[in-house]
Amino acid sequence: MPDYKSVVNVDNVWYALITQDDAANYVTGTPKRLAPAMELKGTPSTSSETQYADGGVNDIAGAEGPTEFELTAPSLLDDTVAELLGMVSDTATGRIFDDADPSRAPYFALGYRFKKSNGKYRYRWYLKCRAEKPGEEGASESDKVNLKTAVLKVKAVKTLHQWDLLGDGLRVKEVKRVQGDEDLANFDGSTWFAAVQQPVAGTPAAFSLSAVPADAATGVLVSTNVVLTFSNALAGGCEAGITLVNADTFAPVAVSRTINSTRKIVTLNPSANLGASTDYIVIVHDMVDIHGQALTDTVINFTTA
Repeated sequence: MPDYKSVVNVDNVWYALITQDDAANYVTGTPKRLAPAMELKGTPSTSSETQYADGGVNDIAGAEGPTEFELTAPSLLDDTVAELLGMVSDTATGRIFDDADPSRAPYFALGYRFKKSNGKYRYRWYLKCRAEKPGEEGASESDKVNLKTAVLKVKAVKTLHQWDLLGDGLRVKEVKRVQGDEDLANFDGSTWFAAVQQPVAGTPAAFSLSAVPADAATGVLVSTNVVLTFSNALAGGCEAGITLVNADTFAPVAVSRTINSTRKIVTLNPSANLGASTDYIVIVHDMVDIHGQALTDTVINFTTA
């Protein structure tokens, strides 16, 4: 379940040069560390307009432009700045030649992560960015420590390349950002910085159910609980579509119904022991997982000892 925790740290700022961004493909190089992060601010440029008709609001239209970043770091390496600004590096002498031509600055992807107060991380990749030349500052040494920092300004825009965001051709769009949060189901950030994360729609696991007692079980203890384990997390409120019924009388059995934190395991705890040598039916209907997949209505029969 999502956890509403504050951001307490930023780290792992990476970049990867874009080698292709067009209708045919989006390709980047291998990510490299950009700089140690002291502070990172990202501000999207947005606007909206409200339309009125018949004395009330008829519509609200919005637009989003570039996202502007400021990365504050202890320092920036000259060769990193040179690569981000399209300067010429002379490997024979170790010198860098700056021809002050911003048009040669390449586009790159920018990745980083935020740490939250619960120890979990939020991950980000902005897919198309360009950097501005950073300023420089220095001061004479004195009897007081005077540490100077470096600030890199970056703008992020949407790609030219379009992705099939839903995997069904219904929403094919350019993309500005790919993000993930460890508090959300199925997200894994362990390889987030190994490559730029592209917006390729995943394929949900098949939606299935296993039950204890199993279907056609006999000799079940009268004190048993019914435990239903689903392969995927259930959509909100779906557990209400599960009932336990006496097969002889078709009367519902009073139960307390609980679902665990992953929303995959539903437990039916009868208010009293079940009858001995009695047939019961568990009816599972209207089950939908968080991916929108529906489970075929299921009936599970068992007999007590």
